[in-house]
Amino acid sequence: MHIQNLANKPPAFHAALLIFTLAPLYLGSYQYRRGHSYGGTSTSASARPAVTDFVGEWLDVHPVQPFNPSAIASYCNHTDWHPNLVFNLKNANGGVGNVRGNFLDFFFFAIEAGASIILPGMASRSQTDISNVWADRAPFDLMFDEAWFLWAIEQACPQMAVYKPEKWQKMADALPGNYLPRSRRMDEDQGNTQKAYLEHLDGWLKASTSFKPDGLTFLNLERTLWNVDTRSLPLGLRRNLGQLLRINPVVRRLAAIAVQNLSLKYYVQVDPRDPVPKRAFYGAHLRTEADAQNAGWLNEPNTNFSAQSDAYMEQALKHKLEVVFVASGNATDLALFQAKAAAHAPPLTVTSKLDLLPPDALEQLQQLTWDQQALVDYEVLQRCSVFGGFVKSSFSYGIAITRNQWLEDEGRVTDPWSVMHEEVGVAFDDGISRVLARDGFHEQRIPRGMWP
Repeated sequence: MHIQNLANKPPAFHAALLIFTLAPLYLGSYQYRRGHSYGGTSTSASARPAVTDFVGEWLDVHPVQPFNPSAIASYCNHTDWHPNLVFNLKNANGGVGNVRGNFLDFFFFAIEAGASIILPGMASRSQTDISNVWADRAPFDLMFDEAWFLWAIEQACPQMAVYKPEKWQKMADALPGNYLPRSRRMDEDQGNTQKAYLEHLDGWLKASTSFKPDGLTFLNLERTLWNVDTRSLPLGLRRNLGQLLRINPVVRRLAAIAVQNLSLKYYVQVDPRDPVPKRAFYGAHLRTEADAQNAGWLNEPNTNFSAQSDAYMEQALKHKLEVVFVASGNATDLALFQAKAAAHAPPLTVTSKLDLLPPDALEQLQQLTWDQQALVDYEVLQRCSVFGGFVKSSFSYGIAITRNQWLEDEGRVTDPWSVMHEEVGVAFDDGISRVLARDGFHEQRIPRGMWP
């Protein structure tokens, strides 16, 4: 009866009924499409709420996150712990790429041995001769976030005691000599197991006339770099051990200010909540400083200023990125790069932290050491849209390997080393990071030995 009555209604009634029924569905669909990109589930930058605190939002994000302590905890729970065994690392040195590698290897060797540690420090570079990396001593927090590390290691491995002696405190005498741990590079020798390392350590201790098994054993470890086959370890351990180290928060804030001003000055859309923003800016590591020249690095193919700057501009244009953030400790070459890019057809804009920091932040930057100033670049380049670096630089490789872990976390697994067989003068390319030139030592050591 009701159906028959509806059927007898005039056409205008049916049209109004159809509009009334479909309108809510259309509006709901419209709101959904505004917040969801087609073909994916992520919210587009243009659809997100306006950012009211760029610096604060930027500081809340890291390329590899969240930190998951459970994988490290599982490893620690299978370790035999020796509270009277204390490891110390006295001779970590270099820039952030090397020091970070020294520290992470050190932590891993301590975990496998069940040892406590002295919070490591590092040698610091001369401010007048940057090739002299042994000029002085510096504490952990010169580069890294000490509060974060202490919290993270407590969550991940509470069995490991971390000591931080004050300058006035006398430390126990260390056993004579520095102990160099047996390699854990399983890719180089299947015999480089944890069992073999622990037997080697035990033999070294027993060979020392000062060793007392029931007493406190204070041991200086020789620094190692990329001496662990990280890819033979559980995936979660490899991914999260590297996250024990975060950059000094004062330095990170300067990096956030630089990126905010890059966005404002050049009308580049950067959402600070994106670990790797799309279509924002290109990041380049121009490695032409005096120490690289003195070491002869720039005399090899695809390494000098022209080769590096040409390659970076080519990649920026390929990815349709008109703004290039350049990290370089060579002020002369940085100015040449800016002029070269401006004269290029089409032109590119080259900028740096020195151009982007306001006077108060620039003054703060100038109070930092040379390596701390480089950390500002390190943080910015980790968060650029596309990165270009230099093969002989652990700084460049550290950025590329960390960004590659972000790709893996996103489910976008690539083979960054296939480019070596496809192009001349390129060692690594995963689509968002590219490492220029070739070098057998770094190509052999870093892909399996560097912690992301």
